[in-house]
Amino acid sequence: MLTVKKARPLMELLRDFEIDLAIVSLSMQPQEGLHVIPLLADELRLVLSPQNPLAQKKTIELADLQSEPFLIHEAGSTSRELAERWAQENQLRWQVRMELGAIETIKEATKHNMGVSILPYRSVVREGETGELVIRELPGYVNRRHICLV
Repeated sequence: MLTVKKARPLMELLRDFEIDLAIVSLSMQPQEGLHVIPLLADELRLVLSPQNPLAQKKTIELADLQSEPFLIHEAGSTSRELAERWAQENQLRWQVRMELGAIETIKEATKHNMGVSILPYRSVVREGETGELVIRELPGYVNRRHICLV
């Protein structure tokens, strides 16, 4: 059976011996009682609408983001945890416009220029290639996100 859930509930199912394995995105912190095999890095990226004035810049600085409204993933997701850590480490006081539960919803809101977002690179590759979204490096970001077999 295939089940699609956030990493945290899947980790609990593993710990409770309700499932045998999971493929999840994780920050590279030890997971007590579980064997984690990193499969590939999937770094977070800054994602913008092509209509956003910052989309014209090849390199975006932290100062450029101070007044931007952010569309962020809901609490409890690995992406949210790592995005918050990035903002804190870089002393960015971001303005959260919306907290959304699904990456697809965040992408659609970003396409309509409702704000900028921080999303896993692999989730926006296609939209970046087609020009629906603009993908940029997150200034000051150190990748801690990996797709793992647990």
